[in-house]
Amino acid sequence: MAYYLEKNEPFSEGIRRIGAEQNDMAIEALAGDDNLHNGIHKARKHFKKQRALYRLVRDEVGHKLYKEGNVFYRDLGRKLAPLRDITSRIETVGLLQEQFGNMVNGEAFDVLHSLLEEERQAIRERELKEGNEVEETVQLLREESGRLLHLPVRDRCLKQTIDSLQRVYSRGYKGFQRSLGDPTVEEMHEWRKRVKYLWYHYRLLRQAWLRVFRAYKKETKVLADYLGDYHDLALLMDKMDSYGERLPGEAHRVLSAIAQGHKSKLLEDARELGALVYTESPGAFAGRMRGLLKDNLL
Repeated sequence: MAYYLEKNEPFSEGIRRIGAEQNDMAIEALAGDDNLHNGIHKARKHFKKQRALYRLVRDEVGHKLYKEGNVFYRDLGRKLAPLRDITSRIETVGLLQEQFGNMVNGEAFDVLHSLLEEERQAIRERELKEGNEVEETVQLLREESGRLLHLPVRDRCLKQTIDSLQRVYSRGYKGFQRSLGDPTVEEMHEWRKRVKYLWYHYRLLRQAWLRVFRAYKKETKVLADYLGDYHDLALLMDKMDSYGERLPGEAHRVLSAIAQGHKSKLLEDARELGALVYTESPGAFAGRMRGLLKDNLL
């Protein structure tokens, strides 16, 4: 059940094994977890792992099969997104209160928290009325499991795998370069997605050289967390704006100032760490990965 290719495992078998396992684990999360939110959160993580897996073999299986798999799991994630998204906003308020609650009146946090909880309850009720999205998702996942076992992956496909890795790294490298200017929230979100795919790839390939890849994935995960927190704060600020007069002016002003200050600090941290994660050119990265993977996993 490990999300990595085993040292002596044929590459093709490892890819199919991991794909089937992640699909089954998503089904288990949705069908077996009594807590709906926890189940959705776990399933969406498995969807992201699947999309990273498809990206790793993109140049091996071809664009058509890659796109079919990527879009399938992307759309499932979007189907289950509303409840998770509002819960993420609530969690972000909790983190802000934990870090900065001693600086301001706690009532401001309480009011915002209540508004978000009210919205979450409305989403739950609406989903119950519109039908069971979870049951439909589980059925789609069960239908998908067979296709994952027949992905046309060869054991020796070093060039294709390196090409796929370089594409992911290159897009993250460009995202880092954009962050050095005056990036938009959407540009930062796109960079975050590329960083997370790189993190997943380091996890998948860790057995090529365990100590080295462990360090790679550790630092990349920290960078992804910085960018994730940055995005959550940006969305929370948009949510506060959308409440209008329901969120008192003073509370809005104070909470926005706190969120903006923390967001700026996260951008600084992401730039600093990004300079290390993306220290080499995409071509140099590809050469390094080729040396590490050759005769180890591929």
